Amino acid sequence: MSALLDAPVGSERRAIAVGEFGELEPISRFGGQGRVYRPAVVPAGLGAGPVVVKIYRRAPPAGAGLVLTEMVAWSHLLEPDVRVALDRVTAWPRAIVQAGSMTAGIVMRDVSARFAAPFVMPSGRRERVLLTLEHLLGGDSFLQLRGLGVRLDTFTRAEVAERICDALAFLHRHAIVASDIAPNNLLVAFGAGDEPEVCFIDCDSMVFLGRQALVSVQTADWDIPAAFGESPNTRAADAYKLGLVILRLFARSHDARAVGPHAQHVPADLHGLLARALAPDAMNRPPAGEWQRALRGLLADGHLNERHPGPAPAAPGVAPGLGEVAGAQPTGAVRLISPGFAQRVGTAAAPGFGRSVAQARAQAQVTGSVWLRRAVVVAWIVAGTAVLLLLFSRLFASAIPVVQGGNAGTSSNFGSSITTPYQYQTYPRAREILPQYPGYYQGP
Repeated sequence: MSALLDAPVGSERRAIAVGEFGELEPISRFGGQGRVYRPAVVPAGLGAGPVVVKIYRRAPPAGAGLVLTEMVAWSHLLEPDVRVALDRVTAWPRAIVQAGSMTAGIVMRDVSARFAAPFVMPSGRRERVLLTLEHLLGGDSFLQLRGLGVRLDTFTRAEVAERICDALAFLHRHAIVASDIAPNNLLVAFGAGDEPEVCFIDCDSMVFLGRQALVSVQTADWDIPAAFGESPNTRAADAYKLGLVILRLFARSHDARAVGPHAQHVPADLHGLLARALAPDAMNRPPAGEWQRALRGLLADGHLNERHPGPAPAAPGVAPGLGEVAGAQPTGAVRLISPGFAQRVGTAAAPGFGRSVAQARAQAQVTGSVWLRRAVVVAWIVAGTAVLLLLFSRLFASAIPVVQGGNAGTSSNFGSSITTPYQYQTYPRAREILPQYPGYYQGP
């Protein structure tokens, strides 16, 4: 149970002045709504656990402070087991940050201990980054090649999808709409346990009991089609985006919108649910609980990976797609590669994020060699054509005499008008050459 829950009832603070946090160290870039900081001081009333502070870029809309205060108060009044569940699947606001009488931001639990992972960056340097859904939409070996040692096979993807459905079902049961379900708003962790963990962040833009403190910014390529004419602030809208999440997880795609092109990689048991989830009929979209039952049925299948394998890794020397590195072949067995992260199936690791510097150079060499081969082929075609034309012109010239007694406009050059009949009996080859060019041969 969190330290916050151990505090006596009534000691939990719901509003804290920004100055009480001391120096704020930025730990994120500016987003659409604000920036996240790590405080030098954790004020009393927030418990002993680590927290982070989100400071808004601009003053929130009128009434936002009231909605945020109610969100904080609601979480403080939950039963302990429900409070633990809320903390497990969300980074819910713990308190309001105030600058004078203005709402300046919120306090959240620091979830980096659970969801930050050591990643090999393009420079080869290891850094800890928050593992998001974005990292799971590439090839099966992507996380292994980034140093995590987790193979994202179809079974693992089904596990992640089931955990996301569980988290969203929890929110919907408590009249909360996630609204902006997108790759960077969903954290994922692969610990030493049997199942992955997921966590929704940016909860201050969720719809709480029908009201919204901040206007959620819909992430491009994850929004509802404009033709549907729907608000993003409903459970039906969440159901559409949940369908996108599940489709793209299994399709290993960042922009898939239909099952068809990815049918071989998406378990057939899910095709009907996906068709309903992504259709304009909002009332018929499957809720998170229905998805959860279907995914649990898939996880009970001991041959899921064999029946629905992911796309094969790129062959050596072929430019890899997102999440795949050329020449990677899965080998090895389960082993721990770093504390808290289990390696389910090993692969050869390569430095870099998406593509390493060495791979980029190799790709440039491959691309250059392709263009060189094309240039050589074109040069041979041009040279061969020139030689043929030269031979043909000489052959043609030897078969046609210079016209004697013709008028000034008569010539044997291509493109001229020929008026004097040729004596092809004197030049036997004229009969077989000149008929190929209508207008040039006028023999009897």
